[in-house]
Amino acid sequence: MGFLKKIYKLKPLLIYGFFLCSTNIAAQYKYSYKKFDPYLGAISAGFLGSSFYLQNQVKPLSENYILSLNRNNVNRFDRIATYQWNPTIARTSDGVAVGSGLMFLYFCFDKNSKENVFPIAGVAFQSLLLSQALSNSFKLTLRPRPLVYNPEVEMSKKMKSDSRMSFFSAHTTTVSSLSFSFAYAYQTYNAPNKPNYALWTGAFALPAVEAILRVKAGKHYPSDVICGYLVGFASSFTMHKLHKVNK
Repeated sequence: MGFLKKIYKLKPLLIYGFFLCSTNIAAQYKYSYKKFDPYLGAISAGFLGSSFYLQNQVKPLSENYILSLNRNNVNRFDRIATYQWNPTIARTSDGVAVGSGLMFLYFCFDKNSKENVFPIAGVAFQSLLLSQALSNSFKLTLRPRPLVYNPEVEMSKKMKSDSRMSFFSAHTTTVSSLSFSFAYAYQTYNAPNKPNYALWTGAFALPAVEAILRVKAGKHYPSDVICGYLVGFASSFTMHKLHKVNK
C-alpha cells in the first residue's frame, strides 16, 4: 500500500509526462514531404478502392437469417449496442465526421503555420487515407451491425449490404485520425516546448464523442468504435513521426 501511495503522489508528474511525450515529440520540428509519399498514398488508395469494390459485391442478409439471430449470442461487452437505435443520432455522427475536417482551415490563418498549410494537410490526408483503407478493408469481415439484432428496427434497413459491415467504425476512425493530426500539427507549429492540455483534451474527447454517437445510433458495437479510435490515433501518430524534420 505504501508503494501505491507513493505512485499516487507522483500522479501530477505522470500526467505531465504523458502529455510531454505526446506533444513534445514535435519539438523544434516542422513537416516535410517524403519520397515515399506517392507510393504510400497509392498503396492506401489501392486498398481503399479495392475494399469499396468488394463491398459493392456483398449480398444483403436474408430475412430468414435475420429472424434467426439472437442478441444473446453477442458477447456481453458488445451486447448493449443491440438495444440502441436512433436515426437522428446517426445523422449527427455523420455531421461530426464530415465537419471534423473543417478544423484544418485554422492553419490557413494561423501566423505560425499558414506557410505550411500544404505539408500539414498532406500529413493529415496520408493519415486519413491509411486509416480509411484499414477500416474499409476490415469491413469485409462482414460483421452484422447491432441494429440487425434490434427488433425495433424495420426489416428493410436490416436487409442492406451495409448492415453487414460493422467492424470497424470508419466514422470513429475518421474523427480520431483528423483530431490527432490537428493536435500534432498545432503543437508542432505553435507550442513545441509546452504541452497544451486543452488541445489534447479536445483531441481525445472529440473521437470519443463520435464513438458514443455511433453506438447510440445502433450502427456499431463498443469494440468497433474502440478499434476505430485506436487505428485513427495510430495512423496520425505514425504519419506525424514519418514527416517531422528539423527546422
